[in-house]
Amino acid sequence: MKKIYFLLFLLVFSIAACGSSSKSETDEDAANDENAVNDEDQDPDEEVIEPICLTPKAGPYALKFTDISEEMGVQKLNALGTQITVADIDGDKWPDVYTSMTSKTREDQNEPQNLYKLLKNMKGRNFEDVTFSSGLFAAKDGTNGAASTYVVFADMNNDGFQDAFNVVYIDNDTLSNEQFKNDYSRVYLGNGDGTFKYAGGNFVYDDMFEAIAGATFLDYDHDGVLDLFVGRHYNRYGYLDSCEPDTLMKGLGNGKFQNIADGASGLETDVYNEENLLTGKFNKPTWGVSACDVDGDSFADILTSSYGRSYNMLYRNKGNGTFDDLSISSGFAHDDNENYGDDQFFACYCADASNKDTDYCSVSKGAKIDCSGIGTSGWTPGFDDQPYRLGGNSAGTLCGDFDGDGDTDLFQIELAHWHIGQASDKSQLIINDGFPEKPLKRLSEEESGITRKRSGSWNDGDLGGFAADFDNDGKLDIYILSSDYPGTKSMLFQQQSDGKFKDTASEAEAQVARAHGGAFVDIDRDGDYDLIVGTSFMRWSASDADAKNKPEKQWIKVLRNDTGQDANKVIIDISGSTANRDAIGAKIIVKAGGRQFVREVQGAYGLNGFQNDHLQIIGLGDICEVEEIEIRWPDKENSVTKYDKVFANYVLEINQETGLKHHKIEEYFGK
Repeated sequence: MKKIYFLLFLLVFSIAACGSSSKSETDEDAANDENAVNDEDQDPDEEVIEPICLTPKAGPYALKFTDISEEMGVQKLNALGTQITVADIDGDKWPDVYTSMTSKTREDQNEPQNLYKLLKNMKGRNFEDVTFSSGLFAAKDGTNGAASTYVVFADMNNDGFQDAFNVVYIDNDTLSNEQFKNDYSRVYLGNGDGTFKYAGGNFVYDDMFEAIAGATFLDYDHDGVLDLFVGRHYNRYGYLDSCEPDTLMKGLGNGKFQNIADGASGLETDVYNEENLLTGKFNKPTWGVSACDVDGDSFADILTSSYGRSYNMLYRNKGNGTFDDLSISSGFAHDDNENYGDDQFFACYCADASNKDTDYCSVSKGAKIDCSGIGTSGWTPGFDDQPYRLGGNSAGTLCGDFDGDGDTDLFQIELAHWHIGQASDKSQLIINDGFPEKPLKRLSEEESGITRKRSGSWNDGDLGGFAADFDNDGKLDIYILSSDYPGTKSMLFQQQSDGKFKDTASEAEAQVARAHGGAFVDIDRDGDYDLIVGTSFMRWSASDADAKNKPEKQWIKVLRNDTGQDANKVIIDISGSTANRDAIGAKIIVKAGGRQFVREVQGAYGLNGFQNDHLQIIGLGDICEVEEIEIRWPDKENSVTKYDKVFANYVLEINQETGLKHHKIEEYFGK
């Protein structure tokens, strides 16, 4: 049972919802910010909102999660999945859940293999399976059960309803399958009642593969309509020359898109050759994509994460419809460790009699693997020893103000193996200390505290994650999903009072073996972020040390947060008008207790579509009094709205046109 706090003051007026005035600025303030909204003084007849103040000590707070999968009906519904995305598909303010086995195969409505599920959240009590009644998986040929590798959601036509982009991953190996004539990736428009209708037309072009490993929504030109950037993996696995360009598609407002990555956008890449390898302007096996404002100019920049140890890309949005490639100069492309001496493929190359005594092989640490089946074939001098091959197997980028200084920092998620050696990038915190004037600063594991024990034939199977303040102490925490190798598990790095991180997953009971995908979501609408985690069975054999933790099926796990509700917080349900309806790209600045808490509204990101709760929960810890909330909107005017009559521990419904209203949590969500 979660702890219930009473109001510290007597309630003077009973309210269900109450408007709040924006901050009146001085002439000097207005001159400094010509786009800020100036509001009239408070109406003397305005209803008074009674403060709700919780009284915890200063954080961080001991996190504790409870597994509520069974009571949510996960096993009963056979809700399986490696990947999770979250969206309110029917507009009832409760987050619904899509789960996927990331398959390329069609589902059978009559005899389902449980390859994917769309689950309606029944007010935090349980799930209802609405997979086939939703219409989201209706194929072009009229059948119900189209293939679905993953789905990401956004309001693409600004009608207030969530629409869906159903991605069917098609590469050269699967293109010959007849089913894909009807199951290409498609956009489905939401009807607002939890059902969807195919928007019509092919999503991409007939001459391009749809090996779309990542997709993210942004409004790159601030026209109020969401655009979509997609990242493409190998079309033929392992062959760099099979990769096609990542694509920015301009939203047309009706669920359809126009490719603008060709021409003079600054996003152009080409089939790899000797000239473009060093610059990074070659097509890469992109795994994950993200969009967030790294340089602080209110325009979303684009970040791509590359498999195969290629450069990661950072495209700075110049605000005029074009981008600057700052991947290498920013330090985002890869870390600065290019020592390949302990790479076992290099060691096998140097073990060959014709190479071992050369100067080139003098840095080799010697082979620790059996080279008989590898020989010199795994290493090419002049290629594998170059910077464009000494990065990481990068799965995604998390955006957030991790150090609390008001700008956007990054956390890069990496897959790494012992046999590739120290040059292979590890998951790492990247701090923004004045980008783009200054390069991004990569913190070592010792500096950040984001580390783990490694010994023997270790593997870091990091494939995704998310940044959220789980204990609502005002500091972002990091949850990493790690999978597909023996001993891999999820990690919850909770930020400590000194700014360093500590893995608290085990004691918090939030550690999941072979955690592959997931989402943070306030599933029970109590004011803190819970967890939903998907697992993988890949390489999970009976001989593994963690074999006893292998479940019967790949059921998703729903973990309720039993800590975060005890601290003060600001809960914001935000929507745009001249900005896109989802307010993706909006920056929220909460000023309280002499501090600033900054969050950016984001959509999908990462490998295979990570997508979290749209509800913005901003922890304040022991701070109760809010001085001001500022919203910077992603519209043509870069509008700024400020509110100074704001109270914590209410739901703040903020609409760009109609302003701010306070709601009690129970009443807003109809609990």
